[in-house]
Amino acid sequence: MTMGYFRIVTFSLLAGMAAFSGTAQAESATMVASASPAAAAGAIDVSVMAGKITLRVPAEFVNQTREEAASQNTGVKIQLLADRQRQQVVGISEVPTADGDANDNSEAAFNKMAQGILSGLKTQYKDVKKTGQTRISAGGQQLLRLDTRQTVQDKLMSGTTLVTPYQANVVTLQVLSPAADKTGHAALVKFVLESLAFH
Repeated sequence: MTMGYFRIVTFSLLAGMAAFSGTAQAESATMVASASPAAAAGAIDVSVMAGKITLRVPAEFVNQTREEAASQNTGVKIQLLADRQRQQVVGISEVPTADGDANDNSEAAFNKMAQGILSGLKTQYKDVKKTGQTRISAGGQQLLRLDTRQTVQDKLMSGTTLVTPYQANVVTLQVLSPAADKTGHAALVKFVLESLAFH
């Protein structure tokens, strides 16, 4: 996993932030959603790695995924969802790992991931500060959780990055919310984590 990979991911989140000040309608044709009971209750189903991982986001989110040449060239797949009213962004990415790194969730591997995340964030955002780093379990899978604060397009934002190796891929979930809305950010992270499932 390289710093360049995290640059791609954070660049995509910047694109999501830019949408808040734009006037274009968000495209939703590529969103993996269904009329399931969960969706009817106020959530949208999202599929990662062709359904090997699933999660949900609140119904207010819309898909802003764009086909990026840089992502295609590196094998990175990215989904981007945004709630324009609350100015929250969820970025989901998957990238194939090197053979020796596949499914490595050791402490050393997680520390290396954390360093890569911070390096990537610092290339895209200003005033990046790590506020927490923990190992958590969700959906029966071990994940690295890295909490940060950063300035994104002159706005102070809270960020939570969740990373895990799974079936020869590294999957990253990134959540951004206005720093002033600590309750909203915590609620969104909790919502995503509680819905996360590995199949």
